[in-house]
Order: sequence, then C-alpha cells, then structure tokens
Amino acid sequence: MFPGGYLTADAIAANYDRVAQATIEPSLYARTAARLRAGALDRALIAGADPSRSPQLAARACALTSRRTRAAIAGAIERVMRAASEPGRRSRVTPRRAAVTSAAGELDELAGLLRSRSPLYARGIAMLRELLCDGAGPVYAGAPEDLASTLAEARLALAG
Repeated sequence: MFPGGYLTADAIAANYDRVAQATIEPSLYARTAARLRAGALDRALIAGADPSRSPQLAARACALTSRRTRAAIAGAIERVMRAASEPGRRSRVTPRRAAVTSAAGELDELAGLLRSRSPLYARGIAMLRELLCDGAGPVYAGAPEDLASTLAEARLALAG
C-alpha cells in the first residue's frame, strides 16, 4: 500500500485473482475437458468466442490467464528469440531469423507483459500460444511483416 491507504496495481491484481478464483472457478469436469480439448478451445477463443458461453471455454480461459501459463508462454517467447540468434541446426525447427530479429522489441515487450500482474484477456494469450506452436506460422515461415502484423493483433487482443 502507498502512504495514505492507496492500493498498488499489483495488490489490486492479486486480490482480483484470489476473489475470482474463489468465486467462479470452473468444476473439475470442466477443467479436465478443457485440458483435453485445449487446441480446439484456443481456436474458438481466437475466433472470438465468449468464455462465459460454456464451462469448458471458461476453464480454458482461466488456464490461459493463470500466472503459470503466462510465465510459460513468456519463457517460450524468450527461447524463440534466443534460437533466432543462434546458428541453425538440422535437428530442430528454427524460427525465421529475419522475422524474429525485426520483431525482437515487440516480442520482448510481450514477454514482459505476460510476466506482469496486469489483467490480460485469454484471446490474446491463446493467439500468442498458437503463434509459438504453429510450425507453419509467421514465427517459422513467412515475411517479417506477417509476424509484426500478428503480434500487433495479439497485443490488441491481450488488452481486450
């Protein structure tokens, strides 16, 4: 708390997370089903589906916005940036060096945003996860402009 009794943004976010989890946490069945159908649910969220529409979408949105998942995606972004700066090896899929290098500033900012306590929308997190997992996507194939465009769209989706 600041002098004078004002709460910090981190304190507000932590309190919101605690209250939300205690009052609207999806059932065990919904969480299990969401884990098994993660890819399909992520695609639905990316397409604009409302997480309150179904218990499984709500469970997937909760999983995506969790501190653990956000940290994992931030770590994956950082690994992609490191891999783009290392010499390529035949034994693994490597990111498109030109695209990742030109978007390094934006990628770094997004990783920092994911690690922050700022509330973020599940749609944007799903977009970033898909971007990192899609071996035929703009991180691994295509022009640098494609990656920049996709990252700009994801940033907007993170903010709602």
